[in-house]
Amino acid sequence: MTDPVSTHGLWADLYRPTFSPADSDFSIIGIPYDGAACARKGAALGPDRMRFWSTHLTPFSEDRTRLGDIRIADLGDIPISHQESDFELIRQKVAGLPNIPIILGGDHSVSIPVLQAQRERYKDQRLGLLWVDAHPDLCDEFTGSKLSHACTLRRALEFGYDPSEICMVGLRSWEDQEIDLIENGGLNVYTAVEVAERGMRSVASSVRSKLSDCDAVHISLDIDCLDPAFAPGTGIPDAGGLSTRDVITLFRELRGLPLIGMDLVEVAPPLDPSEATVFAALKIIMEYIAVHAREKQ
Repeated sequence: MTDPVSTHGLWADLYRPTFSPADSDFSIIGIPYDGAACARKGAALGPDRMRFWSTHLTPFSEDRTRLGDIRIADLGDIPISHQESDFELIRQKVAGLPNIPIILGGDHSVSIPVLQAQRERYKDQRLGLLWVDAHPDLCDEFTGSKLSHACTLRRALEFGYDPSEICMVGLRSWEDQEIDLIENGGLNVYTAVEVAERGMRSVASSVRSKLSDCDAVHISLDIDCLDPAFAPGTGIPDAGGLSTRDVITLFRELRGLPLIGMDLVEVAPPLDPSEATVFAALKIIMEYIAVHAREKQ
């Protein structure tokens, strides 16, 4: 079975080959790497499939916000051969961007240099982090590596992110070495159970309040934040998660916050023949872009 013919240009007609980061709202970078995933592989193919299906999107959000004035520079992929040295290249690339990065993973380890770069870009400012994930990724070391996808947020704390300005939404799975930080580390934790019981609008209001004094806010989203019913194509799906609607509601409630970038990771197309996971990821990306479009308008 062959892929259908594209109905729009790359990124819903918001991309042109002539667009550079300097004259664009967003820079998209793919990091096709899943060498730090501890379970099922496949996330290395995420950037390619998200780009392909982006040509079947239209330049509107679901509330009919027109996105046509948004300009996207797609900078292609950064391949990873040697994790530590290539992560340094990612850090340098993102740190030098003049616009808003959208990073396509790859497993969640690829967010380590992204979070480091964002901390450097806003080094003299209060930088908040919205962490949307089934897992805290607070392990100091996992499967013998400090650059495992289970260690990403632990590394971010070492980069200087303030725990009180980190909001974690959708959590429902834990490693023993993470519990002390979760319970006593000063992080703002909103489990998937809390979202189900309180409703996402209430949780989003609390998140907004916690991040309202930040000068900048980065979003790190692991697609396994979603229940496997919405996103089965990921390395470690965990039942009882958020719905796609929950995440869209969360993003819409962030309007007015100084959003300065997002990484979206762990989309593994080989684990989802329907590619529903890819489409869920694209929906989230477009609704994130729409938050900026409404501010721009």
